[in-house]
Amino acid sequence: MLLMVVCGILLAVGVAVALRWSGERFVAPQRPAAVARGPDAASDPTRWMPRHLAGLRIYAWWATVFTAIGTLSGFLVVGAGGRLVMRLLAATSPDATGRSTEAQAIVGEISPEGTLAYLVFGALPFAFASAALYLLVEPWLPRGRLGGASFGLVLLVCVGPFIDPLRAANVDFDVVGPGWLAVLAFAALAVLHGAFLAAVAGRLSHGLPLVSRERWAGPITPLLAAVVLFPVGFVLAIGALVAFIAPRLLPWFLDLRASRPGVLIGRVLLGLAVLAALPAFVSAVFSIVQR
Repeated sequence: MLLMVVCGILLAVGVAVALRWSGERFVAPQRPAAVARGPDAASDPTRWMPRHLAGLRIYAWWATVFTAIGTLSGFLVVGAGGRLVMRLLAATSPDATGRSTEAQAIVGEISPEGTLAYLVFGALPFAFASAALYLLVEPWLPRGRLGGASFGLVLLVCVGPFIDPLRAANVDFDVVGPGWLAVLAFAALAVLHGAFLAAVAGRLSHGLPLVSRERWAGPITPLLAAVVLFPVGFVLAIGALVAFIAPRLLPWFLDLRASRPGVLIGRVLLGLAVLAALPAFVSAVFSIVQR
């Protein structure tokens, strides 16, 4: 019971953060002169910085935002929220108590070990993948409060029926239910997840400075989470090496995706992805609801 109370508190914090910062618009940082042109180059006080280090400054900013929103959403929304949804479905299926799930967990059994396994192997990987995808497609989403929520729905439609949480082949829906409650709960969690990512990313983008001689500890502190989460840290280390070798590659890509043609193409790609996944999503929902 204590574990569920903790999860409830964490989820409540996630909801409060998503609501409190829902109006924050994501703003990319001003670029160092060594990798920028025009107004950015003219106003940057660190024009002396070598190009390769300037590229790392930009990369470190994006890596910090990615690590922060991935870690926070993994714990507060996907982790805590997903665990509560599982508990809700177990509570509404008393006849399933004691049966095994697809992940070999026992329905009705609340254990720190099971929660930790879900967090490490399920919630955090999904949260980090979602964070990376959000930062990629952010310019293509609707402006304002609808951006994060729409991203959550896109994730639900395009990922849910193929991986989780609405995979029709998941035998857990034969064990716990009702199906309509599972669909509603996971859909609400997906919308909250998208809204949370957008809110925290927007807030961080306004308050997180680029790394400098005077300010370096604060801007990179969230990256410590990547050290603990080794796979994430390894990927970020590879990215840092690429950013150092090709310092203008990331700025070029960011400009491309945020340009008018890039936004148009990106929105078309998102629309096509949703249309392609929609039949599988509808089929999965009907399959789950009818169980």
